[in-house]
Formats: sequence, C-alpha cells, structure tokens
Amino acid sequence: MNSITDIAGSALRAFGTSQHITSHNLANLNTDDFKASGATFQENRSGGVNAVVSGTQDTVEISRKAVSLLSNTAGFKANLNVLKAADEMTRELFSIKA
Repeated sequence: MNSITDIAGSALRAFGTSQHITSHNLANLNTDDFKASGATFQENRSGGVNAVVSGTQDTVEISRKAVSLLSNTAGFKANLNVLKAADEMTRELFSIKA
C-alpha cells in the first residue's frame, strides 16, 4: 500500500496529464480533421491513480473542455489539500515526539 503522499502525488500527475490533453485539444480546435484525445483515470491496485490517454473520433466540443478544465482545477486543489494535511499531521507528530 502506498503512502497518502504517494497517492496524492499520483493523482496530481494524472490531473496534469488530463490538463495537458485538454489544452492540446483546445489548441487544435480549428485544425482541419483534428480528432480529440481523452484521458480517463484508472485506479492502481496498490493505491493511487493513472491517467490513460486514448484517441477518439470526436471533434473538440468547447463546452466539454471547459468542464474538464474546471474538474482538473478542483482535482489539483483537493490533492494539494491532502498533501498539506499530511504535512501538518507529520509536523504535529514530530512535535509530540520531541
């Protein structure tokens, strides 16, 4: 089993990949014959998550990409809060032990 910081770190990497794919799709919004890619999250057996990138036959829908950008932002914030809480708990544990 991975530590909470490893799990949150894997989620940050997965959201980063998703953000990259969304940005790439938006940058190519007006490119002829461009087909959007997608990122889906897949749980690791030992904890954490990976972003799996796959091509689609879909065109870029700006409304869906806006929702994706907002979801990625919320995911980043949530996992940064997890890291912050883990850091605070570790700091408190060391202060108790000292």
